[in-house]
Amino acid sequence: MKFKKIGTKMLALILPVVIVSMLLLTLISSSSSKTIIYQQIASRMQAELSAQSGVMGEELHTVAAMAQSISRVIGTTYRTTSMDTYEVMLGELIKDNDMVLGSGLWFEPYAYSASDEYMGPYVYKDGDSIVTTYDYSNAEYDYFNQEYYTQAKASEEPVFTDPYYDETSDTIMSSCSMPIIVDGSFIGCVTVDIELTSIEEAVNNIKVGEAGRGMLLTSSGVYIGGVDDKKIQNAVVITEDEQEPALAKAGQEILEKESGMVSYEGSQGAVNLYYARVAATDWILIISMPQSELHAPIVSLAVKLIVLCIIALAIVALVIILSIRSIATEIGRVKVFAGSLAEGDFTVQPLKVASQDELGVMGNSLNEMYGSNKDVISNIAEHAIEIGDASTKLRGAATELADNFAEIKKHIEEVNGAMMTTSAATEEVNASTEEVLSNVNLLTEETQSSTEMALEIRERASEVGTNSQQAFESANALAKEFEERLYQSIENAKVVASIGEMANVISEIADQINLLSLNASIEAARAGEAGRGFAIVATEIGTLAGNTAEAVGEIQNTISQVQQAFNGLTKDAQGMLEFLVNDVTPDYNNFVEVAKQYGKDAESIEQSAESISMMSDSIKQIMQEVTDAIQSIAEATQETTMISGDIAEKVILVADHVDNVSTMAEEEDAIARDLTDVVGRFRLESASSTEESEDKQ
Repeated sequence: MKFKKIGTKMLALILPVVIVSMLLLTLISSSSSKTIIYQQIASRMQAELSAQSGVMGEELHTVAAMAQSISRVIGTTYRTTSMDTYEVMLGELIKDNDMVLGSGLWFEPYAYSASDEYMGPYVYKDGDSIVTTYDYSNAEYDYFNQEYYTQAKASEEPVFTDPYYDETSDTIMSSCSMPIIVDGSFIGCVTVDIELTSIEEAVNNIKVGEAGRGMLLTSSGVYIGGVDDKKIQNAVVITEDEQEPALAKAGQEILEKESGMVSYEGSQGAVNLYYARVAATDWILIISMPQSELHAPIVSLAVKLIVLCIIALAIVALVIILSIRSIATEIGRVKVFAGSLAEGDFTVQPLKVASQDELGVMGNSLNEMYGSNKDVISNIAEHAIEIGDASTKLRGAATELADNFAEIKKHIEEVNGAMMTTSAATEEVNASTEEVLSNVNLLTEETQSSTEMALEIRERASEVGTNSQQAFESANALAKEFEERLYQSIENAKVVASIGEMANVISEIADQINLLSLNASIEAARAGEAGRGFAIVATEIGTLAGNTAEAVGEIQNTISQVQQAFNGLTKDAQGMLEFLVNDVTPDYNNFVEVAKQYGKDAESIEQSAESISMMSDSIKQIMQEVTDAIQSIAEATQETTMISGDIAEKVILVADHVDNVSTMAEEEDAIARDLTDVVGRFRLESASSTEESEDKQ
């Protein structure tokens, strides 16, 4: 859409933006206010819940502390204290506490008395009297399976049972049970029964705002306070509340979390439920708040914001109209001034600027432009002729520069050719140097191999010397040992000679026996028939003596052969011993000396190889330095060649520019003439001023 007036255009553009901004501001303010209000209410609700939970927790903590005290006393004294004393103690404790209805002691079977399976006295208030009963201490009641007993047995801290409605007393009750632990063993528990009338009244008295109310549930969701009495008496669970299905659904979330806020749509509209748990019992305290009460301040704030936006829009429109009129007047003056300048009339007066806003800045800028352009045009008119003369001189200088640059180009091309020749020679030297360096590297590797071989030779020489020394020592030891054994064998061989002598003795004895046998035979023959048996014996003895003589002869022959063989063996052993001592041992000794000399030669070879390696490294380092120097020269030559080429290109380019300058000088001369014609079209002075200047001339 095209607008003929700037005022209409600005109103059409600015007002919609302002309106949208106001609407967005209203929405953001309402949303922020809603968030802030909800946060403040949530904080207030949590503070109220914390306060009420603290009050309830304090009362319940007192009861728990009472149960703990009784448990500690019983645990340390039950073996020496009578039950009557405990009954009096319980009566004194419950008498001064309005919240406590009664207290009981419940022992494990035969724990208190070896003859009593059930031992459970219960002390309670009956009006102004304190009464003790044992009606629950029997198998019919079986307190071992009661909730308070099983909970205490499974815990080490005070435990509260879920509240329940007692029809007889028309009160809501709960039991706090505390285990009695002795030497790590459970022997029973203490119970303290309390009425929750004061807690129920505290819940019913909770009031936040106009319609905020309190509600109390057990940990399992059973109503305790803050609702219809019938729900409390019937132990209705919040999740099973048939009268409020939406509340029952919200109750599921409440039972799953420790604290927070949940909303539901009730019969009287949307309601927010703020909930938290009582620390001592895990009961749930709830504060309900209708959302209509929460939204009331938000709606009021939104209405006020809308009214303020309408007033602000009217004021903005008025301010825009007045501002546009002032701006239009200033723009009109600028328009007339700019039109005169566009026509080339520089005789008009500069604008009078009074404001310091954008229009004032624009007026000052136009005045500066007016003065600057007027001065520029005057200078152009004065120096147009000078520009023409300078163009002529510039053209002549450009021609002379072109000739000089042509000569410079020729010399640079000659330098470039010489550099290329030097670069080629440098590359050849570099290649030769690299070949020498390669050969030095091979020499270094061979020297390294020689060093390693020398090390191996020295190690082997050392090993041979060691083995030879060990063999030499073994040969010496063996020679000594063999010599000792030989001497011992010679000594042992003397036994053979003894055996020969013994054989001679036996031979002589055999001769005598044979002689005796002969004499006996003679005497037996003389005796006749009486000596016949003795003759047979004498004959046998003679035969035995003959056999003995023959055996002794064979023994003597064998001994003679043994002596001959042993003499030959002794002679051979002595020859071997002399060979081992005189020949083998010196050879081993010479071999050890050769091995030592072999090791020394290996060390000399190693030292020579190391010297050659060091010289090779030095040559390699020097050749590397030469290679680096040649490479640097080659790079410098190549770089110089490139620079020469670049200079030649730059010379050609500058020569081209000089030609262009010559052409531009001719064009500038033509432009100077055109400038003179153009400047003549501007009026820099009025007609009267022109006439006065002519009269002066």
